[in-house]
Amino acid sequence: MQKHLIALLALGASSLPAFAQSSGGVTLYGLLDTTIRYSTHEDAAGHSRVQMTDGVLTGSRWGLRGAEDLGGGNKAWFILESGFNPEVGTSQQGGRLFGRTAVVGLDGDYGKLALGRQYTLAHEVLSSYEAMAFANNSIVGYQGGNYTGLRYDNTLKYIKAFGGLQVAAAYTFGEVAGSIKNSSAAAGSLVYSAGPLEIGGVYQQTQNVTSAFFGTVPAAQASKQTVWGLGGTWKAARAQYYLGYTNNRLDVADYRSNVGYVGTRFSITEALAFIGTVQYDWLRHAGQGGKRLTTAGMLDYSFSKRTDVYVEVDYTHLQGQWIALNSATTFVNSGNTYGNSTRLGVMAGVRHKF
Repeated sequence: MQKHLIALLALGASSLPAFAQSSGGVTLYGLLDTTIRYSTHEDAAGHSRVQMTDGVLTGSRWGLRGAEDLGGGNKAWFILESGFNPEVGTSQQGGRLFGRTAVVGLDGDYGKLALGRQYTLAHEVLSSYEAMAFANNSIVGYQGGNYTGLRYDNTLKYIKAFGGLQVAAAYTFGEVAGSIKNSSAAAGSLVYSAGPLEIGGVYQQTQNVTSAFFGTVPAAQASKQTVWGLGGTWKAARAQYYLGYTNNRLDVADYRSNVGYVGTRFSITEALAFIGTVQYDWLRHAGQGGKRLTTAGMLDYSFSKRTDVYVEVDYTHLQGQWIALNSATTFVNSGNTYGNSTRLGVMAGVRHKF
């Protein structure tokens, strides 16, 4: 088990390809991941659609990272990472130049300190215990962002390891005149690793949430979002197994979700791997219930450490309030089912790292 998983995620290292080009202490790196996707129920009439889109597991990006040795076991470091749509060449994350990560930090015996736009602790911890890490394909990775927050601007994060135990805390500045609390966020996490086992938990509160929850919460119902979760992974000879739970609450908008998920990554051969996930979500809103079952399976073949191809199948079934939520006109996630209760998707793609 990766003993320092959360620290690596906090520094953005989980998304960095192993191969990059370096000049003057600054490393240029990137990843392109493009697929052809067929999916059902892509409009209110129930029509299917074929499209070219971004990757199943990973979004395409390029970035810069670097570090300076300050002596005495201390270093300064930075990561700037930009997401883009390879099929059309436009920027993601609302057109931001470095929308995925823009962070500077210090690292030493005292721990790791990071400042800037970065992944939330809820996303880092909980995605570690879902086999597809809350996939880039939004209908499978719907928890990312909408429950976890995904990334927050203006965030200060601290991580410290004590042997196999890692402690982390994060605070996001709301930057609202006259109120420290308004639009702020705070989180804490604990992760313990011992041999093949890793377990962890996280608690996060975000104030005045609107668009972060699928875009369906109007400004008049701006809510405190409370997310907590637990999970773990176990590594065997050829497989890694995942188990997790997410509890999500919005107070004023009155959404309550409980999600359980299990999955595996299994090496069939040295080059061929299978990744599978099952997520079951119980939603409660305005006194009404809803259920969501999301499943996905993927075969990934690696030509090398830099290039792989894959095929993926996903299926989602919705009931009750989940149909209403998933079909709202303001629903911003591309997993909108337009009043339909199911969606089947099939994808084939290629990914290359540099």
